[in-house]
Amino acid sequence: MDLLSFGQPLYERYLAWQITRSATRTPEHVALILKETDLLEHKGIEKLLAALLIFKRFKVELVSIYVDILKADQPVKTEIASTLGNRLEKSFIDLPSGTGYEICGLEGEVKSSRQGKDFLVYVSLGFGGRGEITRAVTSILKEVKAGYVRPEDVDEKMLESHLLIKHEPDIMIRSGGQKLSDFLVWQSVYSELYFTDVNWNNVRKIDLMRVIRDFQKRQRRYGK
Repeated sequence: MDLLSFGQPLYERYLAWQITRSATRTPEHVALILKETDLLEHKGIEKLLAALLIFKRFKVELVSIYVDILKADQPVKTEIASTLGNRLEKSFIDLPSGTGYEICGLEGEVKSSRQGKDFLVYVSLGFGGRGEITRAVTSILKEVKAGYVRPEDVDEKMLESHLLIKHEPDIMIRSGGQKLSDFLVWQSVYSELYFTDVNWNNVRKIDLMRVIRDFQKRQRRYGK
């Protein structure tokens, strides 16, 4: 069933009215944490596309998606990442014009991308935050060794400039569990967290709208 048409139309209209009438803005950057099985299941990617349209409808500008590939065997992880990358690239063609995307593999390398104007989707296939920070530090060390950067000039802003994702998510969504994954470790330090026990294959349109409404009701403290 299409996620966009699933649920209770009257209640959906009520939620949409609450969201659009709220004086608080909707999140600009949403991070979504999934398992590889969520997308490999029947209509898993179709549901993801529908979710992206919902976020876009409510003025989200960037959706960062981390696909947690749980298999320990590296060849298997590589095969899964390749399969998902190919499927996502074919499916993202159906996203509205003006939508850009970037799909990155296990080592953070860009597998495919498209420029966009008003909406961007970033997908990390198993490349987590610890690896991202390690790569950023290694890159800075090379610049120091080459004499391009002085050690005393290394600071937080420089590290952030070497990260793959420069933007901090407003809210991180984890379905089907109560634990965060290794994703956007640096960027998410002040992000709002939203956990739901509902597995991804059971997430409905109204569930995603509730996330947006919940975000609007929170008072962000940014670590204070």
